[in-house]
Amino acid sequence: MGQKLRMSTTKATMMNNLVSKDFLKQSVLVPNLDEQQKIGTFFKQLDYLITLHQRKLAKLKELKQGYLQKLFPKNGSKFPQLRFSGFADAWEERKLGDILSERNDQMPETNEYPLMSFVQGKGVTPKGERYNRSFLVKDSEKKYKKTELGDFIYSSNNLETGSIGFNKTGKAVISPVYSIFKSKKSRESQFIGIMSARKDFISKMVRFRQGVVYGQWRIHESDFLNIDMKIPNDKEQQLIISFFENIDKTIALHQRKLEKLQELKKGYLQKMFC
Repeated sequence: MGQKLRMSTTKATMMNNLVSKDFLKQSVLVPNLDEQQKIGTFFKQLDYLITLHQRKLAKLKELKQGYLQKLFPKNGSKFPQLRFSGFADAWEERKLGDILSERNDQMPETNEYPLMSFVQGKGVTPKGERYNRSFLVKDSEKKYKKTELGDFIYSSNNLETGSIGFNKTGKAVISPVYSIFKSKKSRESQFIGIMSARKDFISKMVRFRQGVVYGQWRIHESDFLNIDMKIPNDKEQQLIISFFENIDKTIALHQRKLEKLQELKKGYLQKMFC
């Protein structure tokens, strides 16, 4: 066994040496030293900006997680650690079934209700290029689940990785593996969607998960609607919703800036070298 391992290692080393020698024989076009230094300085500054935006984005996401902990009660309390001015009442314990009702309308995709994905951290979003329907045989009879703006959605199999939240996009159809709920009143489904980013919310849901094999796990809608949650009055809900909407908008803005800088770097790497 040891002899075989030594022979295998020797062959691998010989191959690496051959590749290295071939690599060192390659010819490349190089500018003069002054231009090299200017190009190096340019990309160093660009990398600094990218790193700066990455740090800002990470801090914003960390800030959001902190507020998710402080603006909601924990450890059985009826009072959050942090409150908006003018609110001091205890939060009321309510079942999710008092707030949400199941939406189980099935239909094929249409122009009004296009087929979309439910993506971690983004919610309902248009299908990517690899799902472009023009490359597939369309099945006008295939049934999907209908969803509307503000619906609360989850996947029983992928709760821990973020397949849970509310529909910010609007009319769509998605895979029937998802459980969909509509709000009984105002924007309460959106409030539940914000709460669903908390670990204690997910922990309560996972207790009801049935099945032993991933892909076949199931949290029945009736069990989900029977979960107890502490909820504030309507006015405090609206303030919390608006607060997190503003944070999400700021995060999205910095995410777009970061992506633009990364694309800019790729473009300059193509244009500034032969």
